[in-house]
Amino acid sequence: MCGIIAAASNRNVGKLLVQGLHKMEYRGYDSAGIALHQIDKIAHLRTLGKVNLLEEKMVDEKPKSKLGIAHTRWATHGEPSEENAHPHKSNERVYIVHNGIIENYIDLKEFLKKEGYTFSSQTDSELIAHMLEYYLNKGNSMLDSMYLTKEKIEGAYAIAAIDKEDDTNVTIARSKSPLLIGVGVDEFLAASDPLAIGQLTNEFVFLEDGDVAELSSESYTIFDSAKKEVHREVTQID
Repeated sequence: MCGIIAAASNRNVGKLLVQGLHKMEYRGYDSAGIALHQIDKIAHLRTLGKVNLLEEKMVDEKPKSKLGIAHTRWATHGEPSEENAHPHKSNERVYIVHNGIIENYIDLKEFLKKEGYTFSSQTDSELIAHMLEYYLNKGNSMLDSMYLTKEKIEGAYAIAAIDKEDDTNVTIARSKSPLLIGVGVDEFLAASDPLAIGQLTNEFVFLEDGDVAELSSESYTIFDSAKKEVHREVTQID
């Protein structure tokens, strides 16, 4: 089972994201990866195998960032490999992690190829990054791009995405696949499993199907399937 963790914080988040991946190792996985927003680029590290290998890359490269996403993958579409590991990207701008299965990925992949997009993996997940970038290039915000992408994809998904042009927000979306927000101190987090962020907070907001949310270090905002801002109860888990 795949695992998602994301963070927007006032402190460096690389270490806490990797620690979150370690917390989800019990779920089983074949690869791991992380994308960290930096001043003019996204640091993008992936490994085939254990989270320890990703941690070693982090130690070697020492990327610093206050905004990032990370993932452990269990292969569904595409064999276990570094190329098929998450996060996936589109044109060095959009980076995403995804749990679930996109049922109509073949049709969407063909559409994106006709629009000039190339694919570097065998996964269904990569097309989400390309779809988001496609809509961003048409002048949409990341929030609107996520809704437009949601209208196209069929299946189950939990998604976390970052945009190189936005060093403040992580955008997340849920449909039929678990995803929650963690309320921290000077930071907000997202994860597919509360264990991933349980060492950082005991306050969680569980998203409902169709929800999209934006997280920054200062706040979070949740929108329902009709793009209406909504309140979801904060649950304490001790």
